[in-house]
Amino acid sequence: MKMQSAQITLSYRQLIDANATGDLEKKIFEDSYVEFLMQAQAYNTDKQCKTFSELKAHNPKSNSLHYKVGFAIGLYIRELGNRIPGVTDSPGSKELPFELYHLELIESHIEDRQQHRVAVIYVTPPFTLLNIIGDRLLLVSPEQTGQPDTYDTFMVSLQPQLSITSYKPLEQLQEVQ
Repeated sequence: MKMQSAQITLSYRQLIDANATGDLEKKIFEDSYVEFLMQAQAYNTDKQCKTFSELKAHNPKSNSLHYKVGFAIGLYIRELGNRIPGVTDSPGSKELPFELYHLELIESHIEDRQQHRVAVIYVTPPFTLLNIIGDRLLLVSPEQTGQPDTYDTFMVSLQPQLSITSYKPLEQLQEVQ
């Protein structure tokens, strides 16, 4: 069976909690926690809720905290130069690019910093998927630098927290255009 080329988008979910070890992760942890404490006050005026889960159950509008707390990490994400930290091509020579990101507030507690958990979800630009070889995706680089009719390709290994979030066969794309 021959695989059909497709346009795909990948997402990578970077989990960050109190056990963070890298500088970036520690900064994201600290600043997102402080921002959560400040922003949560608006949804917890009676001070009945201690956790983000309780807050969501008590006041559904508190779901906007994902977005609001995300502003606290914007400068750190910009410093990445649109490269997903730790997700590289097969030789490990270049990090996978991203064009969008958002913060997901998994859980937090206003009195216990150790319960604070967030995820940064990075979304790649569309890639052309040429083939799947074992646990690796053969992709066409979005930054074409080669000659006409020649494609710059790279491979990335499938790994935990990395997923294909959109898939469209190229035949369907050509019909739409």
